[in-house]
Amino acid sequence: MAFAGASLVADGMLCASTKSAVDSGADSGYHLLVVEGYSHAKETTPNGKWIQSRPFIVGGRCWTIDYHPNGDDSRDEEFISVFLILEDDIKQSVKVQYVFSFIDQPELQVSKHIRRREPACFYKQYDVDGQFRFMKREVFERSKHLKHDRFVLRCDLVVLKSDGDTKKEGAGTTALPFNKLAPSSDLQSHFGDLLQSKEGADITFEVDGEDFAAHRCVLAARSTVFKSQLFGAMNESSVVKISDIKANVFGGLLTFIYTDAVPEFVDMEADNDDDEIRYATQLLQFLEAADRYDLQKLKSICEEKLAGFICRKTVPDIIVVAEQRRCFGLKEACLEFIKADSTLHATFVAGGLGQETRTRTPSLLKGLLFKFGLLKL
Repeated sequence: MAFAGASLVADGMLCASTKSAVDSGADSGYHLLVVEGYSHAKETTPNGKWIQSRPFIVGGRCWTIDYHPNGDDSRDEEFISVFLILEDDIKQSVKVQYVFSFIDQPELQVSKHIRRREPACFYKQYDVDGQFRFMKREVFERSKHLKHDRFVLRCDLVVLKSDGDTKKEGAGTTALPFNKLAPSSDLQSHFGDLLQSKEGADITFEVDGEDFAAHRCVLAARSTVFKSQLFGAMNESSVVKISDIKANVFGGLLTFIYTDAVPEFVDMEADNDDDEIRYATQLLQFLEAADRYDLQKLKSICEEKLAGFICRKTVPDIIVVAEQRRCFGLKEACLEFIKADSTLHATFVAGGLGQETRTRTPSLLKGLLFKFGLLKL
């Protein structure tokens, strides 16, 4: 994928030296938005206002990125918003596939993530498409993406060829061949097919009434726990029964082991309290499973997402699991939330654990609160 330039934001504004357009010279390209001084940009750019990147050209069209440190409108003021803007005055619509990601995420395979999205259609000059809730600000500020008050946002863009771009009648809409973007994505696809086809499978797991066929060598290569269990002491059993884990959780675990892909809900944002509770419950199950099988990358992903789902109803369960699974950053986030919520803190101090929480282990929660001085004997 061709490089389409970079924009440097410092002191809350685009640096003047980077305002000229960069042409990728191709139908696909990526642009980098480098933000120096995130805190200053957040303080000086109010909700509804944005910082615009320098223009860049991909697929013969001119584009910019709008970065909203405090969200696009009042409904999204707790989030970072990012949008792709078409700067050209066009006569025919333009279809594009694009994805925003952080430059510190080398595990993101651009072609896979672009293919997940339906093409966005731009009909006129200054048309906008993007994510109002790209990432919750408090989650971002605790994430690995922000380092030394600095981060780099990457926009990968593929402009699809429309009827107006070709001389062949009836050509329709065609996309740039994706296999030219990231050949490494074939590995994930092939291993995913291997899991689905069950071809060559030499081990079966019985989990919560369901059977899962898998390959010892793949599991052992990805998990030291599976390696020990499946090859230790010349273990030749072809059927393994697993308890204390739900079938859908184990299925998601296998998918991650084979493809590095996480369930869709992991990337979703909660719109209400019910969503927060449901997503937090699912994420806790995956976090515990990831820790159980020593899948540190999956565990980290779950920790980061769970930090964004901390609320009055979820914090008891989250902090207990964080303590049990040695998720120190997540535990600290829960403690800070409890300290900051005076009503919740007062309820705990008054001994209202039973009424306020639904945690599976209230005694452990109570012990934790005593340990950190949030409850007194």
